[in-house]
Amino acid sequence: MKNLLTIFFVCTLAAFGIYSCNETKDDPLLERLDETLEMKETYQGYFKERIAVLNDVLAEQSDPEQIYNLRKRLALAYKPNSFDSTLNFLLANRALAISEGDLLKQAETDFMLVEAYTKAGYHFEASEILGGYSAESVPEEMLRAYYSAAHCFYGETMAYTSSDALYAEKEAQRDHFRTLVLQMIEEGTLYWYDLKREEAEASGDVLKAREYAGKMIECTEVNTPDYARSAYFYAHTFRTEPENPEREEWLIRSAIADVMCATNDYASLNEISRILFERGDIDRAFKYVADHCMTDALAYNGKLRAWQISKFFPEIERAYQDKHARQTRRMAGVMAVAVGLLIILLLLLMFIFKRQQILDSMRKKLQESYLQIDGHNRDLIAVNSRLTSLNAQMQEADKVKQEYIALFLGILSENISKTRQYSNHVLKYIRQGNTKALVEEIEQMPPIDDDILEFYKMFDETFINLFPDFVERFNELLVDGAAIIPKGEDILTPELRIFALIKLGITDSSKIASLLHYSVNTIYNYRAKIKNKARGSRDEFEAAVRNI
Repeated sequence: MKNLLTIFFVCTLAAFGIYSCNETKDDPLLERLDETLEMKETYQGYFKERIAVLNDVLAEQSDPEQIYNLRKRLALAYKPNSFDSTLNFLLANRALAISEGDLLKQAETDFMLVEAYTKAGYHFEASEILGGYSAESVPEEMLRAYYSAAHCFYGETMAYTSSDALYAEKEAQRDHFRTLVLQMIEEGTLYWYDLKREEAEASGDVLKAREYAGKMIECTEVNTPDYARSAYFYAHTFRTEPENPEREEWLIRSAIADVMCATNDYASLNEISRILFERGDIDRAFKYVADHCMTDALAYNGKLRAWQISKFFPEIERAYQDKHARQTRRMAGVMAVAVGLLIILLLLLMFIFKRQQILDSMRKKLQESYLQIDGHNRDLIAVNSRLTSLNAQMQEADKVKQEYIALFLGILSENISKTRQYSNHVLKYIRQGNTKALVEEIEQMPPIDDDILEFYKMFDETFINLFPDFVERFNELLVDGAAIIPKGEDILTPELRIFALIKLGITDSSKIASLLHYSVNTIYNYRAKIKNKARGSRDEFEAAVRNI
């Protein structure tokens, strides 16, 4: 039986050898991409769950400001996933801004619409909105958004011009608005590196563009929309080096991130399909385009990406059909040659087939189990991370409570002792009828300010014991030259004392005023004065203090 099996396999391999020589050997990244694509529906489900949460919150809102902000978040979330949903939320926000008479929000929404229309290929609609604004008419707060929208519009549409002169005009407009945006954004940010990359590419400096694209990757977290975009641009810098393996590697990394982020409007997988097609891996190229690229583009419902794919799809479809037609003809010849062996070895093949079915079933179950275990492991890691963070917060809160309970009990015990001692002392004078001496003693008592100063000292020592680096980290939140340094014997200044209470969760100005024996106006003034010196956002300053 072993000899018969050997003869059968030798003949079969000889017959089918003509096919294997044309197949592309998989690399680990391509296999990982295939596995990720198999889980695409799972990632889409995660995305829909996040969207459902935002929609539930939106349904409960009645405040126009909250409604506007939630719709804006939903529009941004849908931006790479569904053009229709993005458009619906932006148009709803535009109507809300107009009804409220809020020109800033209307302008902000219009510029978001320009970018959405432009990316989806609706250039006329984008042009109509953008044409309604000029640098002189745009509110100062919206100038950067206006320049960004104009830069996006001219950068995208210049590739679809009908003449060299019009192309040059749009290219000049793109470069002009890119320069304006660069003047308004912080150097070293993701957006700044992106614009500098584009600038380098426009000047033909591929190595500089690659350097900036690498910086973009460093600015992002793996498998996020920004990472997918940055990896694509990095791969794009190798377009003149088609044999360089880094081009395909970073396109695959970008495509994996796109799938995990539930992105439907992408370019990386399209380019991978072209590379595989040119290499001869027609089956995989056709699968990517037919099962993913085209269906995702239709799900996004923007006309640009579907149009781009439709120009390439017929070519790969014809190659796919031709290949399988040739395989069919060859298979007929192979079957004619192999029919004798099939008759002789029919029973043996049935036995092997049965065993193979069992093995395939076991392999499939093992693969499914691996995917489930992998998913559970990721969930457990995420839960463990959250539990670790919560445990650290609880430990810090317990430490704060222990310190301040001890302080409170100490002060309370001391006050009880002082009150009892003073009560006995006063009672002694009253029993003796010596009220005059009692009055004189009361008038000679030290002022209450001494008690307040003693309270400050106890509070400061306890707080600094809990948060020894509070003053240093608090000053890091302030602009240069605005640091607050305690003087003399003071551990904390009044300003530091106020924000120490905010760190402990006491944010109401009237409560702070009562605890520190200041007026409410004084507290307001101190808080406003310090927030005006904040290094970052003034509105987020106190939240940053609480996170120290």
